[in-house]
Amino acid sequence: MTRQNNPPKRHHFIPQMMLRHFADDDELLWFWRRDFQNGDIKKTNTQNLFVEKDLYTLVHYDGTKNSALEGFFARLEGAGAQFINDLATIIRGNGIPNLDKNAWNFWNHFFYYHLKRTPGAIAVFAQHVGFRVKVDEAVATIKKIGAEEGRETDDANLEERIVKNAVIMAQRAKPSAEVLEVFAKMGLAIYRIVDRNKSFVIGDIPGATARFRLPDNSMSRPTLFLPVTWDIAVGQSTRSKKVDVITVDHEQIKRMNVATTTRSTVIAGRSDALIKTLSRRVIYTGVEAT
Repeated sequence: MTRQNNPPKRHHFIPQMMLRHFADDDELLWFWRRDFQNGDIKKTNTQNLFVEKDLYTLVHYDGTKNSALEGFFARLEGAGAQFINDLATIIRGNGIPNLDKNAWNFWNHFFYYHLKRTPGAIAVFAQHVGFRVKVDEAVATIKKIGAEEGRETDDANLEERIVKNAVIMAQRAKPSAEVLEVFAKMGLAIYRIVDRNKSFVIGDIPGATARFRLPDNSMSRPTLFLPVTWDIAVGQSTRSKKVDVITVDHEQIKRMNVATTTRSTVIAGRSDALIKTLSRRVIYTGVEAT
């Protein structure tokens, strides 16, 4: 069967094309989860992390399924893989990427979707909007309509399906014109590690905020960043359509890794010592470290 007729059921919410950039020399990832003992880290391949069954599969009321969102993300990841590879090659060669209009447009969309497509990101958003209350109201409304029309609503999976489909609709929602207008005024900040003995970790909720030391030795306000490889993280800057490459030192790398770990339930990376240290020292709060 073709991929279209038999779509994959295992959906990576952190794409494998990105996870491979955090793997060690054996192409494996060291990882730790909150339900492990502190310091009890494990090792696995990129296929087994940050993945859920049918995560992006929409289930209709008649039981039929639609995996179009997974297909959309697969295409986005294909272009994203090339973008990240090209970016890393230029940065590691001490160059500065020159992004054209299409590249800026792609990055803005990739950044938007990647930050909101994971279960953890959706859970954080759901807390802010009172999602559970809205689900209860939707279930009650459907049952009331059924009763008024003289039919029983005995679907045991009604609530589960409402939750899942609402999440998928949020994940596939396009950026609004207002969001794209804001993005169009932003530049790209690229944070680079040059010491091969140091590295970034990746978490199950993309994006975190950390403070950065400014030229006058003061600290910035919390700034959003997204690790895309073991030695490169990216974020938005206020310099419209400008690309800034910033080398980060040991202390800054530490602040960024702590920020990622603080809001994550799973972290992974190329260094067993780093993952073990973070598992022992960083307390999970579900929010960014500032």
